[in-house]
Amino acid sequence: MRGRSVFFLCAVLFSAVLLRGQQTPSTLSTVDDLVRAGIANNKDLAAVRARIAEAKGVTRQAGVRPAPTLGLNGATGKPLGTIGEEQYSAEYSQPVETFGKRGKRIRVAEFSIGIAEADLQQSSTQLAYEITAAYAAVCAERHKLKLQGDLIGLNQDTLRLTEARVKEGDVAPLEASLLKVEISRAEVSRRSAQGRLTSAELELRRLIGLDQSMRIPDSDIPAQAPTDSNTLKRDALANRGDLKTARLEEEQEAAGIDLAKAEAKPDVTLSAGYARQDNQFDGLFGFNNSGVLSPLRDRDDILTFGVSIPLRTSRNGAGNVQAAAARSAGARLRREYLERNIPLEVEAAYQRWRAASESLQMLQSGVLDPSTSNLSVIREAYKLGQLRLLDVLNEQRKLVDTQLAYIDAQADVARTWAEVERVAGGIHP
Repeated sequence: MRGRSVFFLCAVLFSAVLLRGQQTPSTLSTVDDLVRAGIANNKDLAAVRARIAEAKGVTRQAGVRPAPTLGLNGATGKPLGTIGEEQYSAEYSQPVETFGKRGKRIRVAEFSIGIAEADLQQSSTQLAYEITAAYAAVCAERHKLKLQGDLIGLNQDTLRLTEARVKEGDVAPLEASLLKVEISRAEVSRRSAQGRLTSAELELRRLIGLDQSMRIPDSDIPAQAPTDSNTLKRDALANRGDLKTARLEEEQEAAGIDLAKAEAKPDVTLSAGYARQDNQFDGLFGFNNSGVLSPLRDRDDILTFGVSIPLRTSRNGAGNVQAAAARSAGARLRREYLERNIPLEVEAAYQRWRAASESLQMLQSGVLDPSTSNLSVIREAYKLGQLRLLDVLNEQRKLVDTQLAYIDAQADVARTWAEVERVAGGIHP
C-alpha cells in the first residue's frame, strides 16, 4: 500500500548518512518514485534535515564543563624610580557547577534532537502529500488532454464523411459547418488543457527538484485500500510529527524548570596561586654570603588557595523559573490541543475522501455509463435519419462534460486520500 511507502520514506529520513547517499533514480515509474526523489532532492527539506546536525552540536556543547582560568600578574617599582620592590604571582581557578547543572543542561539539549527529527518527519509527510496532490493534477490534465484529442479526431472523421455526403447532396451544408465549430471548440479546450498540464508539471518538478531531462511517469494513481477512521486516528495520535514535537517540547520545558531552579543556585570557584615578593630596605646594609656589604633584601614565597561562592538568594533566579514554568504550561496546552483536534482532522479528511469516492462511483454508474449509452443510441438514430446532427452534438457535449467531471472526481479522490494520509502522519497498516 502506498501509505506504507510514505511511512518508510519518512522513517529513513532520520538517518542523515543514508540520505546523503540518495540520488534521483535514473527512471521514475510510480508516484512512490516521485516522493522518494522529492525527499532526496527538495532543498527546503534539506534545510530542515540540517537542524538535526545543529541540535546534535548544541547537545554536545551543553556537556562542556566550565573552562579553568589561569592568571599571571606582575608588579615592579622600577619605572617609577622605586628600586627593589617587585612582586610576581600566578593563579589557577576552576569553576565547579553545582546541583547537577551540567546533567540537567544536557537533558534539555537532548530533547532538541528528537524535536528536529519529528519536524523532519512532519515536513516529509507534508512534502509527500504535496507531491501526490500535484501528481494527481498532472494525471487529470493528461487525461483531459487525451479526451479532447480523441474528441477532435472523432469529429474530424465525422466531418470528412459529412463533407462527402454534402457533395452528394445527402445532407445540408449546415451540418458540416456545425462540425467545424465543434472541432474548433474542442481545439480551444485542448489548448487550455495543454497549458494547465504544463503548469501542473512545472509545479510537480519544483516540489521534487526534478530537471527537465527527467520524464514524469504516465501511470494511474494507485487505488486506496479501505481503512477505517478509528485506525487512522490511532495512527495519527501515535505517529503525527507535530504531535511528537509537542510532546517532546513539553518534556523539554519540564526539564527546563529543573534547569532554571538549578541555575538559580550559586556555583563554586576553587582557586590556587603562587606569589613571590622581593623587597629592598633603603639605608640598611648587611654582608652577603661572599662577605660583601650590600643592601638588605627580603624575599617571600607565598602559596594561596581559596573558595569563591556568589552570595545569591532565591530571588536571583525566580524570574527564570517563572518563565520556564510558563513555557512548560504553554507546551502542555499545545500538546493537549493537538491531541484533541487531530482525531477531528482525521475524521474530517476521511469524510471528505468518502464523499469524493461516493460521488465518483455515482458519477460513473449513474451518469457516465448511461450518457455513453445514450450517445450511442442517438448516433444510430442519426444514421437512420431519425435525428438531426445538432441532437448528436448536444448529447456529445453532455458526455464530454460528464467525462471531464469524472476526471476531476478521480483527481479529487486522489487528493482527499493524500490529505487523509497527511493528517494521519503518513502511516497506514
